This record gives sequence, C-alpha cells and structure tokens, in this order.
Amino acid sequence: MPPLYTKRCPHCSLPKKQAELDAHIIQCEQRRRSYSVITQRQARTDIPDNQTSIDDSIDDYMDTTEYDYDGPEQHYVGEVSNDGDQNSEEAVFYEERMDEDVDRMTRLQLPGAAEEENNDDDYATDENYESDEEEDDDNGQEESFETEQNVDEFYRDAEGNYIDPWTFEMPPCTTVPIDYTEYGQAPLDTHEEISFEIYSWIQEHNVSRAGHEDLIKLLNKRIKSEEGFGKVPLYSPKKCESRLDKMFNLEETKYHMCPDGCRLFPENSKAPCSCGKPQFKNTKPIKTMSYFPLAKQLSAFVADHNTRNLLLETHEPSEEGVLEDIFDGKVFRDRKQELFPNNLDIPVSLFIDGFSAFKGSNSSKMTILHIVVLGLPAQERYKKEHMLQVAIIPGDHNGDLYTFLRPLLNELRTLEAAGMRVTCPDGIFSFNVHLMLTSGDIIGVQEICHHTGHTSQYGCRQCRIKTIPHVSPSGNGTGHYYSGSATMSSPREINEFTDGNKGFGIKKATDFASLQSFHGYTFFGLDELHLIGANCSRKIWLMISGEYKKVNCTIELPKQVCLSIGGAIIESGPMIPSSIFKGSFRDVARKTGLLRSVDWIIFMQFILPTLVFEQLIKKYGSNAPQVEAIMAFVIGCSTALKWKITQQDIAKIKSNFHIWHMHMRENVSPNMYVLNFHLLRHIHETVEALGPLRAYSTRSAERAIGFFKRHVKSRVLPGANAGNIIKRQLLTRNFERVYKSEEITEEQPEGDTYTIMDYPGIELWEARDSIIGNGDECFDIESYLRNYWNNQFDQNDNQVMSSTLSEHIKIGRRLFVNGVVYTCEQYPSASKKLDTLLRFVLPTSTRGVTGTYFGKVIMFFSHIFEEEEHPLCLVKLYGGVTCDEYGTSSRKKKGIPHVFRRPDGATPADKTIVAHVENIQGYAGMLKSSAHTNRFYLIYPDMFPGEVVETDIAKV
Repeated sequence: MPPLYTKRCPHCSLPKKQAELDAHIIQCEQRRRSYSVITQRQARTDIPDNQTSIDDSIDDYMDTTEYDYDGPEQHYVGEVSNDGDQNSEEAVFYEERMDEDVDRMTRLQLPGAAEEENNDDDYATDENYESDEEEDDDNGQEESFETEQNVDEFYRDAEGNYIDPWTFEMPPCTTVPIDYTEYGQAPLDTHEEISFEIYSWIQEHNVSRAGHEDLIKLLNKRIKSEEGFGKVPLYSPKKCESRLDKMFNLEETKYHMCPDGCRLFPENSKAPCSCGKPQFKNTKPIKTMSYFPLAKQLSAFVADHNTRNLLLETHEPSEEGVLEDIFDGKVFRDRKQELFPNNLDIPVSLFIDGFSAFKGSNSSKMTILHIVVLGLPAQERYKKEHMLQVAIIPGDHNGDLYTFLRPLLNELRTLEAAGMRVTCPDGIFSFNVHLMLTSGDIIGVQEICHHTGHTSQYGCRQCRIKTIPHVSPSGNGTGHYYSGSATMSSPREINEFTDGNKGFGIKKATDFASLQSFHGYTFFGLDELHLIGANCSRKIWLMISGEYKKVNCTIELPKQVCLSIGGAIIESGPMIPSSIFKGSFRDVARKTGLLRSVDWIIFMQFILPTLVFEQLIKKYGSNAPQVEAIMAFVIGCSTALKWKITQQDIAKIKSNFHIWHMHMRENVSPNMYVLNFHLLRHIHETVEALGPLRAYSTRSAERAIGFFKRHVKSRVLPGANAGNIIKRQLLTRNFERVYKSEEITEEQPEGDTYTIMDYPGIELWEARDSIIGNGDECFDIESYLRNYWNNQFDQNDNQVMSSTLSEHIKIGRRLFVNGVVYTCEQYPSASKKLDTLLRFVLPTSTRGVTGTYFGKVIMFFSHIFEEEEHPLCLVKLYGGVTCDEYGTSSRKKKGIPHVFRRPDGATPADKTIVAHVENIQGYAGMLKSSAHTNRFYLIYPDMFPGEVVETDIAKV
C-alpha cells in the first residue's frame, strides 16, 4: 500500500509523511543554499573578459550557431548575471535574499541579463556544441560533474524515483496580466529602410549569409562613389539583425535540454536528467531550445492598427445553420460569452508536428510548435505574416513532450486567467487569449492526450470502440483493427481526459485539461491533411494497386491498368492549370512514394472518381458495391473539405461514410480496417463541434515545416539553426508589419486598368477602346451581343434584335475578378498550360433554372446597353457534356462530367455565346481518360461526384 502523504515541503512542494517532513525541510534548505552558491560561482567564472565574434565570412546558413546579435548579452537559462566584482559572501547573501522573496516571483519573470553590449557568449556556447574533442580543462569538467552529483540526490524521492525539475517551479501568475508597451513606428533614415528591406528579401529568398554580405559590399562600393546616394553605407547583415533586435525585442529565452532529447528543464535549473547523461560542458548547457513568448508576439499584433482591426472583425455566418469557420461550431458558440466577452479576446490553436530537416537523417529530427491566430479572418490567418512559431524542439524528443510544452502552457494559463495589456500609440488594449484546439498527426495527438495508441485495445481517442486483433496483411504478427458495428461506439467523456481512464486507454490526465477552454476529445481536432490525404487516400491506392496480396480488398486493378492511370495523369499535365489546385497531379503508379499529403488529396478528389472509377466500372460493373463505396468515400471526403458546410452537407458526410464503413465491414478483410478509416465516421460530429475541417487544418504548419526544411542548412546542430531562423523570420515579419503594411497583388497589369461603375471588384486589365465590326476582334461579335441582350428581356420581344446597338466596346487583355486573374484566347499568356477553360453557371431557357457549363473564353470586353455598362466575355461552350451513372439501386447516381473531343480539340456541338463575367465560377481543367479514346473529364477545385447534372447546351 502506498504511503499516505499529509503535507508538502514549502521549498520543493514534494508530499511527505508527517514523520519525515521536518527532517526533509531542513535537508531541503541546506541543498537549496549550497546549490545557490554553486550556481553563483559558475555564473561568475562563466563570462570571459574578452569574447570574439565569429568571422563574418562564415556562411550564415551553414553555421551551427546563431547570429552574432549586437544587443544586450543573453545569458543561458541557468546562468546568473554577475558584474564580476561580487565576492562569494555577497553572492550567498544575495541568494538568501532571493530565497526570502521566492514566493513573490513568478515563472513569467525573465532572468536578469548583463548590461554590456556583448552577446558573443551565444557563439561561444554554440562552439562548445560543435566541438567533439575532449577539453583539456579537467577542473571545469570535475566541477560540472560534482555539481550534477550534488544536485542528483535532490531530484530523487525516498524510493529513489526521479523527480521532474518542473515540480519545483512556482505556478504561473494568474492574477496579474502580462504587460507590454509597444512604441510604434519610429522614423527610419533611407539607408536604414533600404538595409532592412534587403535583409527581408534575403530571408524570403533563402540567400546565403555570404551572398548577403557580398551584395552589401557591392552596393556600398557604389554608394560611396556616387553623390546622389548621400554616401551613407547600408548595414551589414550583423548590424541589420542588431538594429532589428533592438527595435522588436522578441524576448527570446533559451532553456537547456537533455542532449538525448529526454526533457526540457526550467529556468535557472542545473538539474540532471533521469537518463544520467551529462547536461553541461564547462558549465555551459550542451543543448538548448529557444522559446519565443506567445504573449510578446501577440503584443506586436495588437499594437499594429491594421492587424488589430482584423482581430476586431466579428464573424457572422452568411446563412442560418451554415458552418464557415470554427466560430460556427457548437464548442465556440457555447463558450463565447464565457471565454470571449471582449471582441479583442483572441482564440488560438496549437499544432505539434515532427519533421526531419534532411532526408534520412535521424540527427535532424525536430518538432515544430506552430500557432494559428483563429481570431483573424479565415482568409488572413494562414498568411505567412500572421502565423507564429514559439519554438522548434531540437532532436527527436524521446521522453516527456510536456516538459518542452511547459513554457507555453504556463504562458497560456496566465493569458487565459489574467490576460495581457498592450500599451501602444493608439491606446491601451486589454484582452485574454484562449487555446481552443491542439492538433497534429495521429502519433503526436496520442502523445499529448496520453492515449495508449491506435494499436491498443481501445485505440480511438474519440470513442470507446474495442479493436479486433487480427493477423496483419503481411502475415507477420497481429494488429488491432476497427471494423466495429453498424452503429457508432460511445463517445469518450471529458473526465477521461481531465482525470485519466486507464481501463479505456487514457493513461493519465492531459495537462491541457487544466485550461479553461478544454472541451474533451474535440479539443484535439481531426486533421484532414493527414487523415484524408496521407493516410486514407494513400491506403486506398495501395489496395487498388495490389499492394496487399494476401487479403481481399475488393477494389484491386491489374498492374498494367494502374500504370495506364499514371500515364494518363502525366499526359493531362498541359490541360491542368496547376495554380488553381492545392497540390500536384503526379504519376500515382510510378511515383507513389513521392506524393505529399496534399497530392493524395488531389488523387482522392480528381483521380479516384474519374480515371480509377472508369476502370472499376470496366472490371466490376457500374452497379458493383465497391464502385458505389469508392464514390461514397470520395463524396464524404470532398464534402468534408469544403469551407462552407450546410446541415445537408453534414448529413451527406455521415451517410456516405456509413456506406463506405458497411462495405469495409462486410466485404473487405478485417485487417484492412485501420484507425484512419474509422476516424472518417467521426468527421460529421467534429464538424458540428468545430466547424469545417479546413478551419483548423495542419496545412499551415506543413507549409511552415516546408519553409524550415528549405532554410535549415546546418547538419551539426539543425535545431539551433532552426531556432535562429524563427528569430530572423519574426524580426522580418515585425518590420514588414510596421513599415510595409500595404499588400501588393502578386500579378499586376502591364497597362491601363479599367473599372466599370457598379462593378468595383471587376477590372479589365490593359484595356483599350474598339468598335464593333472593324475587324479588330478577328470576328464579328454583333450577333452574339444581340442574342445576349435579347435573352435578358422578354424573348418574344424583337425590340433588341431590331434596335441599334452601341458600336463602342472596351477590350481587356485580361480580367481581374475578386483577386483572380483570367486570360483569354485572343490574348494568350506565355504559360504552356490550358488557362482559358472556365466553369460557368448560366441561366437557361427554363425560367428560374440554371446549369453548369464549361467553355474557353475568347475575349473580355465591356458594352453599354440602355446607358448601363456591363463587363462581358465571349465564350465557346463545350457541347456533349455527360456523366456516367453508377449505383446498386434502381435510382442511379451521377459521376464526374466528361466530354469527347476530336484530336484538334473541337467538336461540332460547341456553341459560342456572350456571357456576363459574374457568371464565371472559376478555372477548370481536363483529365485524359485511360479507358476511353478522346474522352476528357472536366475538373475544378472543390468538386465532388453528382454536383454537375447534365444540361442541354441548346437551352443556354
């Protein structure tokens, strides 16, 4: 029976039996005092008299240390600032006073820093990192070893078990808000502004440190020789960083961590690790992690007038019951008055995801802590300047992840309870911050919610489904599978995460459950990118391509057919405008291992319901259950990926995933039913709770990971290199937010831009005047115009057909509509891709009925009729568009639209008309069939089977 603890030590907070308490307190006091003296002596002997900086010629991206910032010296966490004249007695007195005041200190107070303008100490530490040679200073090694030995006993309980050093830390302050003062924009001299702009450009384009230095030298050489430049040289990279660091103090804190990645240690801690590995070398930490406080980053957001106005925007759904953002979900609606009474209160989400900077390198593994500010509008929150990273955990954390999350969790507890106050030129702003969601891939989430994992008996973190043990598909060993029953299992209760439930696979309470905003299993989200993309869609292709030889997948296709599908994808490349799709169309048969998560989603949305679908029909028949099941999977996933989800969509998601589930359960071998297929059944309830999956997707974190992969160059200490990159990015973004707030459209018109009255979001680019019938347009459009205007009125009235039309038109080479630039065949772009095929929704001759049509735009122009000007386009619509039918019932379902084209790309069924540009729905592309000659599938973003019904082109 475990001992009964009745009281806690006032120094270390450890629970002790009454009989042991008094002796423990005395021993604890002695250890604290001796530990303080050792720490002071180490800190005093730690700082050299004269530190030299790294040679400026070293390539910054290849170094393994961080930039040589020319600001106040930054001590490592665990060092104590000392002026060099303080003797040991004074140090003891100072520490005794600190012991008396310890109850008034909080975790959010930063350790003191020396005042001298020298921080080469950071380089010195990083040089210690790089050195693999043994040091000659045996005294230094002995001192470090003795220190760790003395402290080691302090971190063991009576039974000899290791005590987490965070246990000794005082809880974060939850009564006093975090207070920041932001001074706003300070005037910059021309050479300063140019220097910072060049620095920002260098970071964005991943130019090496040496290249940056050479560029500045070249420019300065010209500046010094030209009178017009004022002969004021531009800043070197080092000086740029120093000045930006002073302008935007990021309050970077360096925590020491176990070199083996076991854990992160608190501030001022010299504690050993449970693994017994040395933590210090010559009193310096062997490995550190940089942390950039969330509160400081949000302070810069709120101080900026434009960003603050975005945060103050109140989200309102466009229609009753429609889900367009996380604010529309039940969780936010139920907690809004409690957690967000102030319009400036900020909801955020946290994404934890691991990656390797270099392929096949275990030493370059790291984990990103990525923050998305949900308080920003959806179209703004995922822009790179609005996304935050508080840390990148160096190495493969193989121990307690929560020790690495502790600085952030402590900060969140203060931000949710006491909030923060920002004083800036615009006024004083007070607000609270709440973490509404923490997500990542399956492995990452099961770690943060202390789940036993997907290979355990209760392997779902959202419900209590009991897995079925079964031999694995390869025949080697046994796995756990999720075929379940026709009905869903009981959902997990919130107390399983607040208290733990070992009987159902939750080993202990999650630390996130202590937050006010915690809302149970939905708090961990459901990531569409990994779930639908990298896992489910990829698994389905492996089932189709015959990867699992010993099981019945019901959807296998011959190898040659799979190769023909891959070949058709490649042949279709020139007909797919890649800029409109969030991913790449890759040869899924030959390049399976190269597809990313976004590419697998492309495969699911566009390849499965077209090229794979037609081959499944060819082999199994259009009424086969596996054909309907595959299309149900596509419809369920595609609907779940929409940004705007109606109650009808939620019902569609639920019903289609039920069809897929029942097929998997009744027809496919049980060992194919893995956790990811089961999680599909939870999507509809997650959407109801949190809104559309896209509103809290890990896509932004994956983009950030891609950025760091491109920028991390150090193979010796990639984690330290990544920390430096975070700092440079934060400095650059702060500069751009304050000094370069105007957004520039990526694509700009080369000539005049023409805006039509009453159409402010529509522009004709490179516009010019023309006259109908002068041959300038290569054809006569008068008849098409007459038909268009006639269709706008009573078609039995021939007034339009017999009246005189205005002969003046304004022709544009390109059309700009709400941020999208369209091109036409009369003025083709330099792109080798098909970029004139558009999707239209047009009125038909049946009153009140519209249809979806596809066609190539010939030209854009405006025309005045009855004294009103309208933006129009001449378009050749595709005729003969149809859809294949499928389904097991008598009421057949429709597939994806397709059209037959002659080798020259034309067909007699095409029809040329004039249409209003407001009828344009967006770009479209074509996929060449692998089963039917001259058949092409018409595809467009966010499509799903059955959305387009067949329409008669003669009715347009």
